[in-house]
Amino acid sequence: MYDKVRAIVISSLKYSDNSLIVKCFTQTMGTRSYLLQGVLAQKKGNLKTALFQPFMLLELVATHKNNGTLGRVKEAKIAAPYYSLHTDMYKSAVSMFLSEVCAFVCTSEAPDEEMFLFLEQKLLFFDRNDFSANFHLKFLLDITRYLGFYPDTTHEHLPSFSLEDGIFSTTDESKYTITGATLLLFKALLHTDYPQLSTVKSNKNERNALLFQLLKYYEWHFPNFRQIKSLEVLQTLF
Repeated sequence: MYDKVRAIVISSLKYSDNSLIVKCFTQTMGTRSYLLQGVLAQKKGNLKTALFQPFMLLELVATHKNNGTLGRVKEAKIAAPYYSLHTDMYKSAVSMFLSEVCAFVCTSEAPDEEMFLFLEQKLLFFDRNDFSANFHLKFLLDITRYLGFYPDTTHEHLPSFSLEDGIFSTTDESKYTITGATLLLFKALLHTDYPQLSTVKSNKNERNALLFQLLKYYEWHFPNFRQIKSLEVLQTLF
């Protein structure tokens, strides 16, 4: 039985000589993986490989089972087009990095429509607005709302943030704490919405320092979270 679903492509993995396994986060069925048999050899048909780039927003007609079995895609079309996400060098690097992060954290088949809408809305915003070097940091912070470990800001006046406990604290002796200039950027991003991200002043070193800490935060909550392959490219660019 085929279902029609909206989906965000998270990753694509070559399988055999001419096939792909594509992981998607869907609006109504959580994270699903699909086998696209022979898609790399197709010259005709609607399943073009370009449709399955990271973070493509698609409408799929596909099969779904709840036991981890790979689904099959009958039809795929663009649900909302991008204008710069995959052509702008900086945006492309950010989208590649964030899609790798999502591949580690978007694993449940349980539906989460709120998280889907968050991803869809923020990706479209990123595509259709001027580039901000703070976007990936804000995105990493905000998606934790849906993953269950958004920072508790109750005692935000305290001088450090504990990555282990997800709270502001008085102790800064642990290597799992954010302090100093990195903490100031962390706080600023917590209280800045996406249209105003360019007003948050930060330099490359500050951004990379916060990025390092945020990835540690993710590692604390996802034990299988590994080194992101595209991280070095991101850090080099900005």
